[in-house]
Amino acid sequence: MSAARRQIAFAVRAMRGTLLQAGAVDGSFAGAAADSRAVQPGQLFFALPGERVDGFAFAAQAAAAGAAGVVVARDRGMPAGVPAAAIIAVDDPRRALGDLARAVRAEFRGLVVGVTGSNGKTTTKELCAAALSPLGQVLRTPGNFNTDVGLPLTILSASGAEAVWVLEMAMRARGEIALLAALARPAIGIITNVAAAHLETLGSIEEVARAKGELFASLGPEGIAVLPIGDPLVAAQAAPVAPSRRITFGERGADVQVLDFVPNGAAGSVVRFSVRGTPVVARLPLGGAHNARNAAAALATASAARVPAVEAARGLESVALPPHRSAARVAGGRTILDDCYNANPGSMRAALSALGAAAGGARRFAILGDMLELGAGAEAAHRALGHAAGLELAGLAAVGQFAQAVVDEARVAGLDPGRALAAATAEAAATALAGWTAPGDWILVKASRGLRLERAVDALVAKFEPGGAAPQPERKV
Repeated sequence: MSAARRQIAFAVRAMRGTLLQAGAVDGSFAGAAADSRAVQPGQLFFALPGERVDGFAFAAQAAAAGAAGVVVARDRGMPAGVPAAAIIAVDDPRRALGDLARAVRAEFRGLVVGVTGSNGKTTTKELCAAALSPLGQVLRTPGNFNTDVGLPLTILSASGAEAVWVLEMAMRARGEIALLAALARPAIGIITNVAAAHLETLGSIEEVARAKGELFASLGPEGIAVLPIGDPLVAAQAAPVAPSRRITFGERGADVQVLDFVPNGAAGSVVRFSVRGTPVVARLPLGGAHNARNAAAALATASAARVPAVEAARGLESVALPPHRSAARVAGGRTILDDCYNANPGSMRAALSALGAAAGGARRFAILGDMLELGAGAEAAHRALGHAAGLELAGLAAVGQFAQAVVDEARVAGLDPGRALAAATAEAAATALAGWTAPGDWILVKASRGLRLERAVDALVAKFEPGGAAPQPERKV
């Protein structure tokens, strides 16, 4: 379904703006964009200032693409080249975007679910959407639209006829989750876990927990908190929520338990759960025990929404993740686990474990890149990663600033020095590692997003299946 159509006057009031120019269209808009290259006809374009790109300079381009209106900073004046679109002046376009989303959220009568966590929030968001699908149409955050820009754009893309919105929330500092939660006003909040991520800005894992905990603090008296059992950092953040309105997931003692996890190769896994005493089985198209826990979080959310456990579990089986998140890709008889969207110490450990479980007795290799935003503990974290990888892998190629530290520790842990390499580029890493492998082997590719390690995946496929996929041009990272 397409975004709901509303009057430009609605947006002007919600944003406390001034209409500088009435558009030549019917005075309505549907949805919004903050990237002029992504504008669809009928949308509002928000001309956001940025460190490298100034949206004001692209107002004409957005109008030419069919924008119904352009939202600009009041002190910038009239943008040139916008003859047919409405022009709305506001004090701060970024804040105005949030104000408009807040007004749209106020009209929605369905269920809103907020998801955050150090690891697995995107996967859990997708699993929640699948588990809640028996309720009707579900809107979920697309891609990485999980910031103070992306979340409002997601809300503005809604038709309003959905039964559920599942909104992902990301942060790098205190106060950011609180802002997103104030916009979304979720009835159910999920914290998947708390781990060593964003330490460069937050300083400690305790501060990470407090930042994530802003989601639970935002829940009203009728809100429900979904949290992992046995995690004291997350449990402490649930204090504002009455015990009767908390639902736990995980292992023994949780409201929703993972009873049994059976890897199923590239097809994913078969998982047996107990949902508040009701046994259910799901064939997940995802591997790894960590994804079984993510699925348990989704079943806990569905239980909170009163979706029958069997129906929710059936919904899980249809989940499809966005690109570069634990995707199994077969090429030349090898199975490549493309998990290169993001990484931190916890998710790296989980990925190595998932690789081992999925591969069974097959040989395991990996191309690993830097984990970003770890602050002063970055080198130690990468050395720990290298040691863990050295104990489990038959070969390792590393890329990035800490590649040599990862490789050195892998060799210390016992990895054959001839199959442990610090590479200058993702493509070079793929070339070296491809030569070590044979049909039947498994290869994990994982790093923080900034390294764009999907280039290594493309290069591996091109090596194993010449003509099947061309790698992108080589570029140093």
